[in-house]
Amino acid sequence: MNSTPKNKYNIIKSIVILSGIAMLLSCENSMKEVQSLTTNENLPLQQGREVEFIFTDSTKIQYRAFAVEFIETDSEEKGMLQEFPKGGKIISYDKGESVAWEIKANYAKHYPKEELWELRNDVVAKSADGKTISSELMFWDHTKQLIYSNQYTRIITADGQVLEGSSFSIDEDMNDLRLKQGSGKVYFEDKNEQ
Repeated sequence: MNSTPKNKYNIIKSIVILSGIAMLLSCENSMKEVQSLTTNENLPLQQGREVEFIFTDSTKIQYRAFAVEFIETDSEEKGMLQEFPKGGKIISYDKGESVAWEIKANYAKHYPKEELWELRNDVVAKSADGKTISSELMFWDHTKQLIYSNQYTRIITADGQVLEGSSFSIDEDMNDLRLKQGSGKVYFEDKNEQ
């Protein structure tokens, strides 16, 4: 076989052309996939580290939120979403601007339009009067003024009583507690005793 430089050049050229054609024909991306990669919809509007948010009403602080990491996105299907992937803390204030309660979690999402917070992973809420509520999932619906969970919950009251249940709800002031399938030791004071 005659192996001249011209034949080698033609063979290499043919291999490169065939490879290029094979690569073009193997592309299967749909237009939707390509558009989703080029759209700004998946990009964060805002992001930051070690941030603090202050939520007010008529110049009075209602609550503050602290986050290790913060990402805000806006999409047509989900709407505005503020995500706290490394967790954080929310501190709520009463009308006198004293701390009413605080909630800490290792992950959180805030849906501003619905005024709903979703808190996950080692969630602990503490009221100013000493009540502690622990769960792996907790929601705070600011519109309904309600904190709730549909997962196992452990509550320790200010006087040390331990209550457990399959779910709970409590008003935003952390006074009116409702516990489902509850158990625990509860101590009552006998006011008829002399």
